[in-house]
Amino acid sequence: MNHYAILCGSAPEGFRQKKLEDMYDFLINPEGKKYKPENIIVFSSGITELYLEGLLNELFDRASNYENSEVFLYLCAEKEPDLHAEVSGCSVSGIEVVKLGHEEVRKEVISYYQKLAEMMEIIFRVEYVFDNDFVSEESLGYEMCSVQESV
Repeated sequence: MNHYAILCGSAPEGFRQKKLEDMYDFLINPEGKKYKPENIIVFSSGITELYLEGLLNELFDRASNYENSEVFLYLCAEKEPDLHAEVSGCSVSGIEVVKLGHEEVRKEVISYYQKLAEMMEIIFRVEYVFDNDFVSEESLGYEMCSVQESV
């Protein structure tokens, strides 16, 4: 089983979010989810929807080569969507738009990949959290890794 993760935050330039850092630490912890650091990619200040779609396509292709592979998408927004806002709102079925820094990810994009994962028999987990506890990049004791080809 291979595990892949995309962690997306909404931190201002030069900062990272505490929950994003905690999730990264949990994923690579041998007692946690046991993800390989090279299979985790982190976007502290958001990601464009188009780029996210490209990454998910690539990770789904990789995951399809292994039985029971998992792709985890962690979206850490700065604040909960305003229920009355035109662009970001909530519905019974979940969040319509998640604002990540200056970028937005629409629910339809996530729904598409959830359906694709079912067809491809890939485990696809999505978690939305809200956090405005930012940490200066200078205070971190490690660097984030990007996705690399695993053997």
